Amino acid sequence: MSDAQYTGPLNFAVFALPRAARLAEIATEIRELARGGRAEILDVELVSRAAAGHAQLESLPDDLAPAETDLLRPDDLTTIAADLGDDEMALVVVYEDRTLATVAGSVSAVAGRELWSGGIDAADLDTDNADVEVADPDAKN
Repeated sequence: MSDAQYTGPLNFAVFALPRAARLAEIATEIRELARGGRAEILDVELVSRAAAGHAQLESLPDDLAPAETDLLRPDDLTTIAADLGDDEMALVVVYEDRTLATVAGSVSAVAGRELWSGGIDAADLDTDNADVEVADPDAKN
Protein backbone atom coordinates (compact mmCIF):
# COMPACT_ATOMS: atom_id res chain seq x y z
CA MET A 1 0.00 0.00 0.00
CA SER A 2 1.29 3.49 -0.71
CA ASP A 3 2.86 5.28 2.22
CA ALA A 4 4.46 8.61 3.10
CA GLN A 5 7.72 7.66 1.37
CA TYR A 6 6.43 6.00 -1.76
CA THR A 7 3.48 5.46 -4.00
CA GLY A 8 4.40 3.04 -6.74
CA PRO A 9 3.17 3.25 -10.30
CA LEU A 10 -0.40 2.06 -10.76
CA ASN A 11 -0.58 -0.51 -13.51
CA PHE A 12 -2.80 -3.13 -14.99
CA ALA A 13 -2.34 -6.29 -16.99
CA VAL A 14 -4.93 -8.15 -19.03
CA PHE A 15 -4.31 -11.81 -19.81
CA ALA A 16 -6.37 -13.82 -22.31
CA LEU A 17 -6.99 -17.36 -21.09
CA PRO A 18 -8.89 -20.32 -22.46
CA ARG A 19 -12.40 -20.27 -20.98
CA ALA A 20 -11.76 -23.65 -19.33
CA ALA A 21 -8.45 -22.60 -17.74
CA ARG A 22 -7.89 -23.53 -14.11
CA LEU A 23 -6.98 -20.45 -12.10
CA ALA A 24 -5.58 -22.00 -8.92
CA GLU A 25 -1.89 -21.55 -9.81
CA ILE A 26 -2.52 -18.05 -11.16
CA ALA A 27 -4.37 -17.11 -7.95
CA THR A 28 -1.43 -18.40 -5.91
CA GLU A 29 1.00 -16.21 -7.89
CA ILE A 30 -1.19 -13.12 -7.39
CA ARG A 31 -1.41 -13.76 -3.65
CA GLU A 32 2.38 -14.26 -3.46
CA LEU A 33 3.00 -10.91 -5.17
CA ALA A 34 0.91 -9.21 -2.50
CA ARG A 35 2.27 -11.27 0.40
CA GLY A 36 5.85 -10.54 -0.65
CA GLY A 37 5.18 -6.80 -0.78
CA ARG A 38 6.00 -6.52 -4.49
CA ALA A 39 2.47 -5.42 -5.43
CA GLU A 40 -0.64 -4.07 -3.81
CA ILE A 41 -3.49 -5.77 -5.64
CA LEU A 42 -6.20 -3.17 -6.22
CA ASP A 43 -8.62 -5.16 -8.37
CA VAL A 44 -8.93 -8.55 -10.06
CA GLU A 45 -11.67 -9.22 -12.59
CA LEU A 46 -12.54 -12.08 -14.89
CA VAL A 47 -14.18 -10.86 -18.10
CA SER A 48 -15.79 -12.77 -20.96
CA ARG A 49 -17.72 -11.87 -24.07
CA ALA A 50 -21.40 -12.83 -24.07
CA ALA A 51 -23.05 -14.30 -27.15
CA ALA A 52 -24.37 -10.87 -28.11
CA GLY A 53 -20.81 -9.51 -27.96
CA HIS A 54 -21.28 -7.65 -24.69
CA ALA A 55 -18.78 -7.84 -21.84
CA GLN A 56 -19.75 -9.80 -18.79
CA LEU A 57 -18.02 -10.37 -15.50
CA GLU A 58 -17.44 -13.96 -14.45
CA SER A 59 -17.20 -15.25 -10.91
CA LEU A 60 -13.71 -15.34 -9.52
CA PRO A 61 -12.38 -18.30 -7.55
CA ASP A 62 -13.01 -17.87 -3.82
CA ASP A 63 -9.35 -17.11 -3.07
CA LEU A 64 -9.35 -14.17 -5.54
CA ALA A 65 -12.85 -12.85 -4.86
CA PRO A 66 -11.73 -10.52 -2.03
CA ALA A 67 -9.52 -8.69 -4.55
CA GLU A 68 -12.51 -7.84 -6.75
CA THR A 69 -13.22 -4.13 -6.23
CA ASP A 70 -14.97 -3.16 -9.47
CA LEU A 71 -12.49 -0.43 -10.45
CA LEU A 72 -13.04 -1.09 -14.14
CA ARG A 73 -15.60 1.04 -15.94
CA PRO A 74 -18.11 -0.44 -18.39
CA ASP A 75 -16.16 0.95 -21.37
CA ASP A 76 -12.99 -0.76 -20.04
CA LEU A 77 -14.86 -4.06 -19.94
CA THR A 78 -16.21 -3.53 -23.48
CA THR A 79 -12.72 -2.83 -24.82
CA ILE A 80 -11.33 -5.95 -23.14
CA ALA A 81 -14.19 -8.17 -24.34
CA ALA A 82 -13.75 -6.95 -27.93
CA ASP A 83 -10.25 -8.47 -28.01
CA LEU A 84 -11.35 -11.88 -26.75
CA GLY A 85 -11.91 -14.93 -28.89
CA ASP A 86 -15.08 -16.99 -28.54
CA ASP A 87 -13.43 -19.51 -26.21
CA GLU A 88 -11.46 -17.02 -24.14
CA MET A 89 -11.84 -15.02 -20.97
CA ALA A 90 -9.64 -12.22 -19.67
CA LEU A 91 -8.00 -12.03 -16.28
CA VAL A 92 -7.51 -8.37 -15.36
CA VAL A 93 -5.17 -7.38 -12.53
CA VAL A 94 -4.95 -3.75 -11.40
CA TYR A 95 -2.08 -3.16 -9.00
CA GLU A 96 0.35 -0.74 -7.40
CA ASP A 97 3.93 -1.73 -8.15
CA ARG A 98 5.74 -1.87 -4.80
CA THR A 99 9.07 -3.30 -5.95
CA LEU A 100 10.92 -0.07 -5.16
CA ALA A 101 9.28 0.65 -1.79
CA THR A 102 12.38 -0.36 0.18
CA VAL A 103 14.55 1.81 -2.08
CA ALA A 104 12.16 4.70 -1.43
CA GLY A 105 12.52 4.09 2.31
CA SER A 106 16.31 4.30 1.99
CA VAL A 107 16.03 7.49 -0.08
CA SER A 108 13.72 9.00 2.55
CA ALA A 109 16.19 8.01 5.30
CA VAL A 110 18.81 10.29 3.73
CA ALA A 111 16.28 13.16 3.36
CA GLY A 112 15.56 12.37 -0.28
CA ARG A 113 12.14 12.21 -1.92
CA GLU A 114 10.35 10.54 -4.79
CA LEU A 115 10.37 12.92 -7.73
CA TRP A 116 8.65 10.97 -10.51
CA SER A 117 7.02 7.61 -10.89
CA GLY A 118 5.37 6.05 -13.88
CA GLY A 119 5.41 3.41 -16.52
CA ILE A 120 6.60 3.07 -20.07
CA ASP A 121 4.68 1.07 -22.62
CA ALA A 122 7.13 -1.47 -24.03
CA ALA A 123 5.77 -0.72 -27.51
CA ASP A 124 6.98 2.87 -27.11
CA LEU A 125 10.61 1.91 -26.61
CA ASP A 126 12.86 2.86 -29.51
CA THR A 127 14.81 -0.30 -30.22
CA ASP A 128 17.20 1.12 -32.80
CA ASN A 129 18.25 4.09 -30.61
CA ALA A 130 18.88 6.14 -33.76
CA ASP A 131 17.90 9.39 -32.03
CA VAL A 132 19.82 8.81 -28.80
CA GLU A 133 22.98 10.75 -28.09
CA VAL A 134 25.34 9.20 -25.60
CA ALA A 135 27.70 11.55 -23.82
CA ASP A 136 31.36 10.67 -24.13
CA PRO A 137 32.67 10.44 -20.56
CA ASP A 138 36.21 11.22 -21.77
CA ALA A 139 35.23 14.35 -23.71
CA LYS A 140 36.61 17.62 -22.38
CA ASN A 141 34.21 20.54 -22.03
